[in-house]
Amino acid sequence: MTLEQLQQWAQTQIDNTARPQVRPDIAVSILQLIEALEELKEQQQADQVKDKG
Repeated sequence: MTLEQLQQWAQTQIDNTARPQVRPDIAVSILQLIEALEELKEQQQADQVKDKG
């Protein structure tokens, strides 16, 4: 499962379009983790560019 697929799944849980036994708070946590990962990835890329310059 890719991060994009995981993000779509989590958003589906939040939108309550999925099965009711799935808790939306778990999906919110997943989206927060994905956001943190994306920020770290951007920071790493910026650091790599800075190191090359």
